Amino acid sequence: MKKILIIGGGPAGATAARFLAKDFDVTLIQDRIWDKPCGGGIKSKIFHQFDIPTDTIKHILKSVIIEYKNKKTKIDLKDKNLAIVLRSEFDKTLRNLAEDNEAKLIYGKFKGFKDKKAVININNEKILFDYDILIAADGVNSTVRKSLNLAPVPKIITHYARVENYPVKTCEFFFDKKLGGDYYAWAFPHKNKTHIGSVGNTFKNLCEYLNIDVKPKGYFIPTWEENITIQKDNIYFVGDAAGQVMPLSFEGLYYAIHSAKILANAIKNNLDYKGEWDKRFLKEFKLMKKLENTMKKPFLRDLMIRVQSIKKIQNISVNMWLGKGLK
Repeated sequence: MKKILIIGGGPAGATAARFLAKDFDVTLIQDRIWDKPCGGGIKSKIFHQFDIPTDTIKHILKSVIIEYKNKKTKIDLKDKNLAIVLRSEFDKTLRNLAEDNEAKLIYGKFKGFKDKKAVININNEKILFDYDILIAADGVNSTVRKSLNLAPVPKIITHYARVENYPVKTCEFFFDKKLGGDYYAWAFPHKNKTHIGSVGNTFKNLCEYLNIDVKPKGYFIPTWEENITIQKDNIYFVGDAAGQVMPLSFEGLYYAIHSAKILANAIKNNLDYKGEWDKRFLKEFKLMKKLENTMKKPFLRDLMIRVQSIKKIQNISVNMWLGKGLK
């Protein structure tokens, strides 16, 4: 039986392990247990599509609010299309599903390659792991990618914090350039606190606007480009390590899980991974990339956001987010 070594036990790595473990000898390497900085928003249909337990869902949202130039617009999401999860619980659930399918979960850290084997640091001891296939699901700053001297995934800095003194009932998105730069800022509801954040370096302005005094944490998220390398020989990249985050919306969870399933199917059936991924998502990603670039132009940004008050435009936007009519 072929050995598959997966580096990274987040949504992409855990999902790949889950769908490969019945047919291969799969080992999943998880660096450590941590609650990744993340708003936790994900299309709710993923739970049915991938048979994921729904007890990790903290909120189900039927609408979101976009705010621009002191005007708030409610966007109807067409009946409960956005779920909010806590990443530590959600990721653990996905790893449990992988273990249920007989994937082996080991806590350790990938350190590089030696003699065509992967070097994993486990309890301060470097152990060599054989593999026939290696899957790198180790995030936007992929150590596997660095070890292979591949170009890094394009990325942008974001800042976030968890606060108690700005309660929200649904997701709020702030599109004023002062608050969200070329992209947006956000406030997501969670169990006891609100997760706030911004893309770029506008977090201080966001806090002043919300009348909040909090020190943020920073982390990088991928900015997808079509030319990102997602395979080199028998080594595959998936999730953030492959830049598979939707442009403009920066939604990563849904696409990490879906891309991992595409990869698993490609490996099991000896298919072209990039070709299969392109067939499913390239059209959507290219369109959203064009819209992302459009949003960086002040006049067009103003126009695109203002027309969201028109119901027909809202419906088009929601359908695009859901991926309807783009396959």
